[in-house]
Amino acid sequence: MVVRREFFGALAGLGAGVLAGAGCAHRPGSRSSFVERRAAHRTALTRDAPSTGRWRSDQEPPAGAQAIRYPSADGELLAYYAAPMTGEGAKAPALVYFHGEFSLRPSDFDKVRPFVDAGFAVLTPSLRGENGNPGRMELLYGELDDAKAAIRWLVDQPGVDGSRVFSLGHSIGGGLSALLSLDPQVPLVATASAGGVYVPETFVRWGRNPKQSELVRFDPGDREERELRSLGPHVAEMARPHIAYVGDEDPWIMRNAEAVRDAAAEHHRLFELEVVAGDHGAMIRPAVAKYLGRVAAL
Repeated sequence: MVVRREFFGALAGLGAGVLAGAGCAHRPGSRSSFVERRAAHRTALTRDAPSTGRWRSDQEPPAGAQAIRYPSADGELLAYYAAPMTGEGAKAPALVYFHGEFSLRPSDFDKVRPFVDAGFAVLTPSLRGENGNPGRMELLYGELDDAKAAIRWLVDQPGVDGSRVFSLGHSIGGGLSALLSLDPQVPLVATASAGGVYVPETFVRWGRNPKQSELVRFDPGDREERELRSLGPHVAEMARPHIAYVGDEDPWIMRNAEAVRDAAAEHHRLFELEVVAGDHGAMIRPAVAKYLGRVAAL
């Protein structure tokens, strides 16, 4: 897919920098690419268990959407899907939205309902180990394979324009959407995150925090494990644009996003940081509105 570089305006505040706490960003020719490193690596999990996310086994699909199962390596996984009514032969643009909080709930679909109202087909997938799905939580590792499988399912749906598919994620789902910018084979025009930029140091910090250590099911001292879950060390390899929306009251994510922006500035302009109003939760509404405004005309 051709990257639509006009998607981005000029970035403000560009400057040379390194990714805080992450070591040097990947440079072409210095070592294997992100895709190659992932293919060669097998994550070593310290805990074999499902997601920590909360959900109800009797939850109904959101209004106007249907519950579907899409195939992935660990089995069939739950998702909610809605497609617009199109005329014969017409095809709609599409969005895949990756939720936060480690489980899929009807309210996650409602967060991106403006895309449905604007005529997009919308898929909100759950991932391995979530919502009673098979598999185990891996924290931004095997879940990336599920994300790619969900996109393939979406592109294959009748009435979907496979040349106009976009991704967006909130919180941990934003980290997943960011990683999708690194694989040139994924059929996406652009990716975006809302409060979801992570750096390798994030996992070290979480591992030391009693309230977050349950999420880190690998050795956070292992550099390979950390880096293969982070966009920053690989920004030179970005295959498509990524917009990182960050709330002006979300200081941890802001610091991460600024570090990644500075690392990306050494290579190209495919990473953009845009500040919106709100804390980690409240910023999702303005982020959705801004992203829809950017992609609707493409």
